[in-house]
Amino acid sequence: MQILIFSTVFYPLRGGIENLTLNLSKEFIDKGHEVKVITYQKQTDPLKDIDVYYAPSFSKMLELFLWCKVYYMPNISLKGIWPMMLVPQKRWVISQNDFSLTNNVNPLSLIKLLLIKFSSKNISVSKSVAESINTSSEIIYNCYDDAVFTMQNLVPRVLDFVFVGRLVSQKGCDTLVKACADLQQPFKLTIVGDGPEMFKLKSLTESLNLTEQINFVGTKTSIEIVEILNQHRVLVIPSNGKEGFGIVALEGLACGCRVIAADAGGLAEAVGSFGKLFESGNVQQLNYLLKEALHEQNNPIYTEQELADYLSNYKTRVVAQKYLSVFGSVA
Repeated sequence: MQILIFSTVFYPLRGGIENLTLNLSKEFIDKGHEVKVITYQKQTDPLKDIDVYYAPSFSKMLELFLWCKVYYMPNISLKGIWPMMLVPQKRWVISQNDFSLTNNVNPLSLIKLLLIKFSSKNISVSKSVAESINTSSEIIYNCYDDAVFTMQNLVPRVLDFVFVGRLVSQKGCDTLVKACADLQQPFKLTIVGDGPEMFKLKSLTESLNLTEQINFVGTKTSIEIVEILNQHRVLVIPSNGKEGFGIVALEGLACGCRVIAADAGGLAEAVGSFGKLFESGNVQQLNYLLKEALHEQNNPIYTEQELADYLSNYKTRVVAQKYLSVFGSVA
């Protein structure tokens, strides 16, 4: 099957949509399908096995569009709509990865919300997203890179809490820092990531006299993140806004971390019964769960087999096959 993926964001950026699209693309190719990607993300380190076209010309994009059997968009983009107007019978699949279409004050969101009704098939990455778009869709939860994110058991888990993500207001890292202010016992928190909130978060850490307990380590590669996760006991995901899903929760669980997460959209669905939830932005609730985690250092809350069974549903090959089944049904 010839699959053309149109995604404005893509590798080498690291984020939910970028990681999902890259992992699915690799798996599609491994299963014998042809995959080409159109993106507006510059390719500073070209991929070996995937043909990636950066901001192609009108004629090149039309050529690629006519080549494909299925036109797939992870999140609808108006930049990629125009070929459908020329060849409306082309099979067009869209996955909804977040709640961007529910912004009723944004005219572009309303236009996109209307356009997705004309696609061949819609996929939602969580029940929460599916309920928000008011359009028929199939729920396919996101995958994580199970070949990379694993338990290593190479060193003891001597560190307590870890945050992994972009340092932007939606990710709620400020809520986590504030919740650490009154833990009343020794702890260590590692913050992995970078972004516009970095200076503000460091200033907040200093004002709360937590510079000895909180360590900012910046952006890391996937391999480095795996090593860091395997050194910590608890992954904290304190999102302030609704998350479409929560791949980072799966990555943390796969590396043996317990999870504390905000009850924010599809994030709760990713955590399942393998973590504890708190109300988004509620510093007191998060503070209580952090204290509880420090007291429960050696008490397992699930077996390794239970966790393995749970994560088996989110392995790349399993999720990719669900996408291919959708592609095949519309093609």
